[in-house]
Amino acid sequence: MELMQKALASLDEHDEPTRREILESDGWIEILQDPAPELQGRLRDYFEWYDGKREENPGELLEEVAYLLFKSLRGAENIRSYRSFAAQHDLVVDGSSVAWQILMTYLHLPKSGRSIIVECKNEKTTISDQQFSRLCGILQNKFETTAHLGVFISRKTAAGFPEGKRKKISLSEARATQVIFHAKTQKFVIVVAHKDLEKIFMGLPFPKILEAKISEVEAAYGTEISFDDDSWEQETKLPSHLEKYN
Repeated sequence: MELMQKALASLDEHDEPTRREILESDGWIEILQDPAPELQGRLRDYFEWYDGKREENPGELLEEVAYLLFKSLRGAENIRSYRSFAAQHDLVVDGSSVAWQILMTYLHLPKSGRSIIVECKNEKTTISDQQFSRLCGILQNKFETTAHLGVFISRKTAAGFPEGKRKKISLSEARATQVIFHAKTQKFVIVVAHKDLEKIFMGLPFPKILEAKISEVEAAYGTEISFDDDSWEQETKLPSHLEKYN
């Protein structure tokens, strides 16, 4: 514990770029995670299920993977279930220790944040804008002061999210909601999808995946952004039964 406190104090002495460089250096990742022993096995089960080689309840399987991923974060003291009015079960990951504060610093989040909100989606379709907005609403309205990060663990990514790297980002559907929500609240909602789970299975630390997703949202402000005209026209154009009165 004393070592952790000294580590956190040393981070506070530096500016943001220097802290980022320190946290990315060798050895620091061991402070951020301690993989649960069951994680690799359940990830393997998930990929076997995905390839049609295993029969299992798909929703419960991915929920177990999500639980073990967040259990692997150092400082995660409690993982509890949260049920909203929409009958959707989410996970609330709580922490308050020095290790948790260091993780918050690494993830560009306030050290005062005690919770991360997690939702699992093992569905054939992408996460819709409505589903994405729901998690944004929970993050802002139910956990306004205690949570600054919402995470989907999903087989598919979200609607409107770009494929590959683009210098110009077209904002539509859930992707637009993600960027606008961050601009208004300084909070993040990100998606850890199938390809990310493959990287974790191959050894990439889960905190690095989370940090990269958060950085991607922040980087949207440093790129040329355009709104998808077709998508937004559909949202703003009057329907025909009202248009006739114009």
